[in-house]
Amino acid sequence: MLLLSIDKVRLMQVFLQQRLSSLFVVSLSWLSLLCLLAGFTACSQSPAVESGKKTAGTGTEVKEGEDWQVIYIEDQKVGYARNQTRVENRSGKKVVQKQNDFYLKYKRFGQTLNMAVHLQTEESVQGELLSYEFEMQNPPAGSTVSKGVVQDGQLKIETNIANQTAETKLEWKPDDHPPTYIDRVFRESPMQPGEKKSFSMLLAEFSKITEVNLKAIDYESVEIPGRTGVKCLHVEMQQSLIPGLTTDLYVNEEGELVKSSTDFLGAKMYVYLANKTEALKELSGKGLDLAMQALIPVSPISRAHETEQVVYEIGMEKDDPSKYVVAGDTQQVKKLDANQIELTVTKAPVPEVFPEAKIDAEFMKPTQFLQSADAGVIKHANAAVGSETNPWKQALLMEKYVHRNLKKKNFSTALASAAEVARNMEGDCTEHAMLLAAMLRAQKLPSRVAVGLVYIPTQKSFCGHMWTEVFLDNHWIPLDATLGKGGIGAGHIKLRDSSLAENEPAPLTLFLPVIQSVGKLKISVLDYRPRAQ
Repeated sequence: MLLLSIDKVRLMQVFLQQRLSSLFVVSLSWLSLLCLLAGFTACSQSPAVESGKKTAGTGTEVKEGEDWQVIYIEDQKVGYARNQTRVENRSGKKVVQKQNDFYLKYKRFGQTLNMAVHLQTEESVQGELLSYEFEMQNPPAGSTVSKGVVQDGQLKIETNIANQTAETKLEWKPDDHPPTYIDRVFRESPMQPGEKKSFSMLLAEFSKITEVNLKAIDYESVEIPGRTGVKCLHVEMQQSLIPGLTTDLYVNEEGELVKSSTDFLGAKMYVYLANKTEALKELSGKGLDLAMQALIPVSPISRAHETEQVVYEIGMEKDDPSKYVVAGDTQQVKKLDANQIELTVTKAPVPEVFPEAKIDAEFMKPTQFLQSADAGVIKHANAAVGSETNPWKQALLMEKYVHRNLKKKNFSTALASAAEVARNMEGDCTEHAMLLAAMLRAQKLPSRVAVGLVYIPTQKSFCGHMWTEVFLDNHWIPLDATLGKGGIGAGHIKLRDSSLAENEPAPLTLFLPVIQSVGKLKISVLDYRPRAQ
């Protein structure tokens, strides 16, 4: 529990628990990017296994075999990937099966974490998607699995989260491409400097179709492990489901992706083609700790989570911080120049009247991640509220309940759904936020989740965090079940919020502002007003 009388050691532990979950989810967003780069499949310069079989397609050939990649953050190897391709004859037709497996290992405050993503597709030799299966392993939480089949102009998807299955359908157009299309595009249609190209492609981890935009820059000499001076075309890639995130691709003269890079928490993440021996070498680690890497130092803020108001100056070198910070009832943004803003964060007033909420239904309905109709969620909500009828007091009781009863602080859980948290009662800031948001909806109170930065007194720093907001008296009011203090002061800086509705962007994209801004933001305190006595 976080109490005012808590000693500094325990306070440090609680705040560390807050930020670890956000960092894990950020890493999963990064793994989603790796899935987008699953196009490395079957285009290795020298596949470790090569059957010699070739199947004619539309001007290209499908090679059976496997290839490998290594994954680095700066100069530290943190993972690898294995991609396999084989061709089957089915009733006289040839089917291309592709299997992509990604493995990641790193540390957070000395604790080693392991993650894995698996993607399997079945395609025609012309590259048309027939079916796919995607699995993201997130121990100790259950895996998220989605399966899709293309039938009659539709992609029929079945997703299983927390043992609850949901079915969705997407319109599937003839020019939509499978998740592995990026491995074909440069071989089928080579690009030249200055040329642009766009196409639509499935992102299996999001169960959505994204628009991919490529822009060829120029030829460069590229270094990859074991080789130097590889002539490659530098291509910038952006795509609609993860807006604002640019990935640099390096394509050799044979149309093979030999290297990619992208910004990651103020560092660079690289993926290189490699041989099996290099890929399976022990990961270096070298003490890489993503939690410490994500800290944003700031001058001390006395009793930050009990303040009425704090005025911050936020700057970014070569970027505009106003793109990342949202304005609203508790945050006012004043642009100072192209690279600096003044942000005033104010504690939300206590609601005293409760008119009928003028809010979209998406903030009230159950979703795949906020299963407010789940029996376990309803049970916790009822236990928390008891006979209380005042909506604000109900919200505070539920915040306090989640804080007190979600006792097992499991650092390796990432964005578990509310139903799973209700069963296991373990996790970190994302699990606190998810369960509280679902419990609020179970009591007919509109809710959403917020992502941003939280001040950590013992570190004199900000770091990534997730919390909850409830809609009362026609205003969004923040709650933080991780802290359990009865709302929040001005020690939170919100970067994004979401209803987590089915038509909203994928939940992992919530953390993109953290990926893109951490390592670049500079925060200073201009003024603060303590809480009124």
